[in-house]
Amino acid sequence: MNRRRGSAIVLSMLLLVILSALGMYVVSVPVGLGESAGRNHRAAVARNMARAGANAAIARFPVVSPGGSPYVRRIPVGSNVTGRYSVTSQKAGPEIEPGSGGGPGFEEYELVSVGSVTDAPEGYVRVAARIRYGPERGVTRARILKWEESGPR
Repeated sequence: MNRRRGSAIVLSMLLLVILSALGMYVVSVPVGLGESAGRNHRAAVARNMARAGANAAIARFPVVSPGGSPYVRRIPVGSNVTGRYSVTSQKAGPEIEPGSGGGPGFEEYELVSVGSVTDAPEGYVRVAARIRYGPERGVTRARILKWEESGPR
């Protein structure tokens, strides 16, 4: 009986090491394997590309698309995925006159940004925005009046 003394501690430590290694393996395995993870990733890329296109166009104001032609940009997003956005902006109407609620010299623009992924033509996201551009407290800036997103989630 004296020769087996302390073997319970050694066995419990061995069991603890084995269970810890098993737990680390289970935590490190990705949850979303397969095709659905790829679709979700591509939908997220398309949504982010549409948003990026709209924000890039807002930053470029008052430059508008001549004749409604789109401004297109492709951006590599990963090893085998390329995102794309196409932005069209145009004046929504005449300049808003002083005293009509918009302030002096305001202009409104309609902006449409479409984001997609190059290898998934059916998955695109569309952002439609209405922007008011003009002086505000001594600084010329763009204000987002409307922002609507449509497409896969």
